[in-house]
Amino acid sequence: MKIAIILFDGVEELDFAGPYEVFSDVGQVYTVAPQREIRGANGLRVLADHTFDDAPEPDVLVIPGGPVTREKPESLAAAVAYVAKTAPACRVTLTVCTGSFVAARAGILDGRSVTTHYRRRHLLQAQFPEVHVRFARVVVDGKIISTAGVAAGIDGALYTVSRLFDMETARQIAKAIEYPWHSSHVLHAHDLHDHEEAMHG
Repeated sequence: MKIAIILFDGVEELDFAGPYEVFSDVGQVYTVAPQREIRGANGLRVLADHTFDDAPEPDVLVIPGGPVTREKPESLAAAVAYVAKTAPACRVTLTVCTGSFVAARAGILDGRSVTTHYRRRHLLQAQFPEVHVRFARVVVDGKIISTAGVAAGIDGALYTVSRLFDMETARQIAKAIEYPWHSSHVLHAHDLHDHEEAMHG
């Protein structure tokens, strides 16, 4: 299992470090960035394993958040282009916090139910009306798994492990990192769609 985690200047550190910790138990995790060195939101310097030009094709793509709602879209053009090219072939794409804005700009969230940081949900809906923004910690819509702010990325990574491997593996990872994971925090879009059709039927 190959898991690629996107990095860019201003990326929120826990958004990528949390999923990195979870996925490191089940596959080959590597970071991908527009250049080899990036600086996180709180000043952490990170050397990416690959650039967007030389990264292996992943099975799982993780898109963390950062100041993406304040940045001009062109400043994230390389990340958006990489997501647009890479995500369609992935088994799962996981967005963390405002990483949903990068995914939305790449066009992979159109018609999907997603979540994001609670302070940015209304902005995501306003900027991308074709995306269905939900108020939940983790939302699953097909092969798109989205999570709310920061630490919720760990929840999304654990759910991804439970889906691609099994629930017991996810539970053992959560226990090992002493994380209070509750799989009941996951909202499945197909359940929402069935409910909405019943309401309007």
